[in-house]
Amino acid sequence: MNQPCEGVVLRGHAGGWLVYVDFIASTLICQARGRLKKEKTSIITGDRVELDEVSSANGTAVIVAVRPRHNVLTRPPLANVDQVVIVQSLSPREWSNNLCDRYLLHFQLELPKCRPVLCLNKADLLEKTEIAPLQKIYQNLGYTVIITSALSENGLNDLMKCLEGKISVISGPSGVGKSSLLNVLHPGLKLKVDEREEETGFGRHVTTCSELYSVELGRSSDATWIADTPGFGIYDLRYPEPAQVGKEFPEIAKLAEDCKFSNCLHLVEHDCNVLSNMDKVDQKRYESYALIVAEAQHEKRQRKDSSTKVEAAVKSVGGKQGTGVVVPRLSHKYREQSRRKIRQGLEQIDVDDDQDDEESS
Repeated sequence: MNQPCEGVVLRGHAGGWLVYVDFIASTLICQARGRLKKEKTSIITGDRVELDEVSSANGTAVIVAVRPRHNVLTRPPLANVDQVVIVQSLSPREWSNNLCDRYLLHFQLELPKCRPVLCLNKADLLEKTEIAPLQKIYQNLGYTVIITSALSENGLNDLMKCLEGKISVISGPSGVGKSSLLNVLHPGLKLKVDEREEETGFGRHVTTCSELYSVELGRSSDATWIADTPGFGIYDLRYPEPAQVGKEFPEIAKLAEDCKFSNCLHLVEHDCNVLSNMDKVDQKRYESYALIVAEAQHEKRQRKDSSTKVEAAVKSVGGKQGTGVVVPRLSHKYREQSRRKIRQGLEQIDVDDDQDDEESS
């Protein structure tokens, strides 16, 4: 077969990419055409690509073009995502309000038009009465909250309905059970599951790259794709400008509409409507907010300190569209003054002389 067709990139593979082609229901090993390499065209998991020189017998093809992306996640790098499902562990040793809120903030910044789904896993470790208050907090803020247990398989039907017919990213810290959930949903995946460290009880990174998996869920005619991503640490999460953090916390954003100042940080400001209505904000959520604002301020100071402009040591001379010659810049003491500068200096000397003549007379 040698006809152009389209496929979806599943992951990088040995200097190329694994691409699933629906037309032949097969996965091919693909290389990019030389023109794309020369243009340094980025190809990431989730991209829709055009293929040529398709060989079903050899299982190979050549990527000749990348379709425009609907959206893109920078961390983890994924394209054309419909939704992000953030998995958090309900285990008392692993649960962190602050980390949960940071993940929500990160993906709200990455995909502004798509509110994340929150999946609270390992529900078998807590009583329902212990889970209900936490579930209520986030549901009241407009988040879809799914309670699951990969061990007992409770809540798996709700998760399947959420994923059906979409391209979903499963993300969250390492060791919360992302791969375990996917293995239960689709046993054929056989994803590697972490072995818990005995001393700390925390999981380790076992998923090392982002990869798309096609799974069959329900009766939807649309394909269901799931991306299992590596867990990433707290220092990899994005921070906005400090004044923008409150806009990503729905309860704070609503109260902030009646604040006296438009740039209020809702920390110590006088006449702050948020501080005046703290009974309407969950205390743990507010603690997360205050900590994230403080870190965003620190991040902003660091950017400012490291952005001191330094003149380049080289410059491009002559030519157009990159055809100029790069030459070293001369320091000020070796530069010859322009004729305009010299003329201005002479004119200034003449003025000074005239003033001196007037004073002496």
